[in-house]
Amino acid sequence: MNNSQHISEAIFELAQETFEKLKQLNIPPYPKYYHDIFMEQLQSCADSELLDLSKKHGYLFSNTQHEEMISETCFGLVKKGLDEFVKTNDNLKIISDETAINIDSIKKDHSSVDTHQVIQAFDNFQGQIFKELQNADETIAKLKLEVERLERESNIDPLTKAHNRRVLVKDLEEILSVGQNKTIDMHLVMFDADDFKKINDSFGHIAGDKTLIFLSKLIQNSLRRGTRIYRYGGEEFVVLLNRTSYDEALNIVDRVIKETCESKLLYKGHDIHLTLSAGLCSHKEGMSAEELLDRADKALYEAKHSGKNCYRIAK
Repeated sequence: MNNSQHISEAIFELAQETFEKLKQLNIPPYPKYYHDIFMEQLQSCADSELLDLSKKHGYLFSNTQHEEMISETCFGLVKKGLDEFVKTNDNLKIISDETAINIDSIKKDHSSVDTHQVIQAFDNFQGQIFKELQNADETIAKLKLEVERLERESNIDPLTKAHNRRVLVKDLEEILSVGQNKTIDMHLVMFDADDFKKINDSFGHIAGDKTLIFLSKLIQNSLRRGTRIYRYGGEEFVVLLNRTSYDEALNIVDRVIKETCESKLLYKGHDIHLTLSAGLCSHKEGMSAEELLDRADKALYEAKHSGKNCYRIAK
């Protein structure tokens, strides 16, 4: 078997595993969801040649095409909405012109105006206008819902239902835009599941996925209403504690770690015990999004090397 044939078969096998995993997790095989799960499968793939190919030719496995497809789909829906608007506008003009001709014919003989005919003409005009506007309103409402659905899907991690990294960067930059020349009460926390590989090795990747779903919900439930959780990558989650005092931020991180430690996930008769490590970085004047993430990541690294199941604060 030549190298290219081996690579092709490996990719097809990985694709089949991806579809099976989507089915097991009850996730619809939409392009974005398929891509995300495929990439996760690829990262844990034991085929060294396939891994080397993905590193050398990252564009082959890039999600750019999907994002372009989402953009094109949204643009197509907007264009469809505009076309419907033009169509409605044209129809209203036709109705108006036809009605004007009818009224002109009625007005020709001033000596004998049939009031019933006039009222009927007005009623017909009003009925046609109302029907046309109602149809346009229903079409536009459906298109708006579809655009909103597509936007939500492009912002959500399919497995954990947390927001994805793209939304994290967007939200972080928006928050930082008001704190360019001052320090704001915002703290970035990076959480990471301890010994996650052991869960995959002991119970399988499906158990690992269930664990990530469980962790996402657990962290979210430990936060105040409205606070977003982001899946940063793998088993890492990020939380932005905006308009939060330093002491309150420490209490929140401590609570999340404690509640995780005291919880357990039941999977096929097995108790999966979880712990989290975390790194916290508080905003300082002039800090960029990249600096906040980098410092939080380094603090997380310190927590991992301090025994895990704890947090450290960025220096």
